[in-house]
Amino acid sequence: INLKLKNKAKATWTFHGDVGGGYSWQPEGAVWDGELFAMAVMPGFQNISTIRTNNCGEDLSSSSIDFFADRRQTGLSRYVEIGLPGVPSLSDRRTLFNRSFLVSTNSLWKLKNGEFKANIDYSFNRVAADASNVTTYFLDGGNRIITENRSGTEHTHSLSGRFIYELNQKTAFINNTLQTNIDWNDIGLVTSGSLPNRQSATLPDYYVSNRFKMIKRFKGKHLVTFQSVNEWESLPQSLNLDMNDEQFRQHISDHAFYTHESAAYAFNIKGVTLSLEGGLKAYFRSMDSHLPALPEELPGVTENVVNTDYLTVYATPKFEYWLRRVNLSLKLPVSYAHYNFDRAIANRDEVYFSPSLSFNWKPNNRFSGTLRGALGRSPMDLNLIHPGLIMTNYRTLKSGVHDFYNSSSQNLSASVSYKHTRRGIFANGMVMHSWSHVPYTMAQQLYGDYAVYSYADARNDGKTLMATGNIGKTLDFMRGSCNVNGSFSRSESHLLSQRQSVNSVSSGWSVGGKITGNPCRWFSFDYRIDYSDSRLTMNGLSESWLSTMENELSLTFIPHPKWRWTVSGEHYRNELTEHNYKNIVMLDTKLTFQLNKKLELAASLDNILNRRSYNYTTYSQLSSFESRRQLRGRQLLFSITLRK
Repeated sequence: INLKLKNKAKATWTFHGDVGGGYSWQPEGAVWDGELFAMAVMPGFQNISTIRTNNCGEDLSSSSIDFFADRRQTGLSRYVEIGLPGVPSLSDRRTLFNRSFLVSTNSLWKLKNGEFKANIDYSFNRVAADASNVTTYFLDGGNRIITENRSGTEHTHSLSGRFIYELNQKTAFINNTLQTNIDWNDIGLVTSGSLPNRQSATLPDYYVSNRFKMIKRFKGKHLVTFQSVNEWESLPQSLNLDMNDEQFRQHISDHAFYTHESAAYAFNIKGVTLSLEGGLKAYFRSMDSHLPALPEELPGVTENVVNTDYLTVYATPKFEYWLRRVNLSLKLPVSYAHYNFDRAIANRDEVYFSPSLSFNWKPNNRFSGTLRGALGRSPMDLNLIHPGLIMTNYRTLKSGVHDFYNSSSQNLSASVSYKHTRRGIFANGMVMHSWSHVPYTMAQQLYGDYAVYSYADARNDGKTLMATGNIGKTLDFMRGSCNVNGSFSRSESHLLSQRQSVNSVSSGWSVGGKITGNPCRWFSFDYRIDYSDSRLTMNGLSESWLSTMENELSLTFIPHPKWRWTVSGEHYRNELTEHNYKNIVMLDTKLTFQLNKKLELAASLDNILNRRSYNYTTYSQLSSFESRRQLRGRQLLFSITLRK
């Protein structure tokens, strides 16, 4: 953090805190919201620490999300897919029935050679949810309808730490990052309706990684980069199911280790930059699952013992050419991989080549245009290799592929951007078309009350078209801005349902706008509108277009420098079936009084109209899902904020 502090604030702790309490009509009872923030900046030490807790609809665990988690190369994912029902479109403060706690501390020490950083976070979240659902499976012989009323509770603990040493000198840069994440979740769900049952799952996740990077400069213009990445993850999963006076117990053990060692060299010759990266990747994974009993109507085995290991050697040459306002870039990655599956399926040796070319034109500082194209082969997701059935929830099971497959793809894209800072105009747009070719296809088969998903040896060619656009303008006459955006997507793929081929096309488009302003000292406003339409077409037969619309308006009045009054509202309109709409309006207000620079008092009333439920419908490739969810009711909260 680069801060410039007053002399009286140096070498001392600064505190900020607020606490609030009130009452909620749904869930009925007391609500609270509190935070304590502490900061210290000293010549050789810096620290920022936070403690937060609430039960008024804010998931604090999202405040400590590891943004690099989705980049894990261990590649593990949960097979068990039970979870509490959520509500799309609406924010957590409308839908989350929670009790949350977070403590976070971030420190920096300046050393004689370099600096050391330590970040430690712990969060706890207890969430409860209720929902009523109707799922319709589209079948040639007549649709199958399943009704559910679900009620459940989830407890989530998360502990993460990141420890970084960094040295930055004129001829060398060194960074070493040691990271660990420990998450443990337990979920319980009770379901009534077509298939009454009780489910519980334990889903811990243990992850450790170390990343080392060194950049060395030689003779001013030559750069060599060395990188080393090592990751280990364990993802055990347990599912317990009580249904129809029968009990099913399933445990999955899943472990993986990944290592990547690489070096890269780059130099420049008369406007041409040449670089070469090469290295070695190795991956070792073992997974076993065991489901002692299986419903009588289901075929297949219920045990898996799988090892999926590979060793890859690769090289990635890259050429960049700069000529005035034009940049041409060509990447030619090539790799050789050996796969070892420990007799589960045959071992494989593969060569992959995936070239890409991009052209960027920037005639001036305001406009930029880029064309990109790429093609290549890639290996399948190794998580799909498991011939036995895995129960993902009380009525869904999945089996994987029985062989190793490669896929191929091509994509073309074009993007433009424009900015005129002095006039306050900003615009950008993108269009992309991609094609995929996969030698296996997902298949859905219903056995009585159960849905089984597997993969068949059938070629699946898919294609996707996406386009987005956005334009914004500052409105200086009222100290505000406006923005208009739009998007379109169309995706085509193939599946098998009840052993019949299904061609599925998903189409959707959306438009939206936003305007903000502060026309006078005592008044400001924000308004946003979004409209979207979507449709599913199967084997040439199209469902109706179903639309959703959202409106948000916030008005702020400042009648006196010490007083601030905000009134806000949200309007949602969902088309449940053709020409059958569900509308809901939600209003909030907040009054703030600033007694002095250190003390502030506030009172807020959320969901004034006490709306308590929300309906919506979504479509997937083989089914539709209609749901009714509970909302947080009217909520009154008084808060005090104190600054040191």
